[in-house]
Amino acid sequence: MSAYLVHERIEAQRWSNHQATVDRDAWIDARAQEIIALFPEEPTRMGCFTLPRDALLSLMGEKAEEAYNDFISACAYARAEKEWQQQEPCPF
Repeated sequence: MSAYLVHERIEAQRWSNHQATVDRDAWIDARAQEIIALFPEEPTRMGCFTLPRDALLSLMGEKAEEAYNDFISACAYARAEKEWQQQEPCPF
């Protein structure tokens, strides 16, 4: 009977770890989406008056938009993961 109990405890621990991972990923996704929403939708709106005209023109086009979206996504997810680590209690 104790073998079944040990097996159930192991399964319960696996389920708990899996649920914690799912909750973590969901929190990071939600927080990253909040951060992404803070950025302008078009890369040309990120330009400023100190940039030369050629630099501003390089922000136009489909490839520039894809690169901009990749950039803000990477930044937002990195920030969300860092915030998650800061709010998690240290196990030591």
